[in-house]
Amino acid sequence: MSPLPVLFCVCAALAGLSGCLSQRPFLQSGDITTAEVVYSGDIANAVPVAKQHCASHARVPRLVDTTPGIAYFACDPP
Repeated sequence: MSPLPVLFCVCAALAGLSGCLSQRPFLQSGDITTAEVVYSGDIANAVPVAKQHCASHARVPRLVDTTPGIAYFACDPP
């Protein structure tokens, strides 16, 4: 058996499974007063990213609003 079809099947399987993996939350945009965090699943997954961003400005995050997949935080003084 040629290794090419096997390699193709493995690549196809990995490509199909890549959509099943949950996306890690990340900071989409932010400044000293705001943070927009893209997340999937539970919104609690977005909080550590917002905490890290706001802490870099000596502030704490406060959830202001959400849309599907994006959490909007205000970075308030402690």
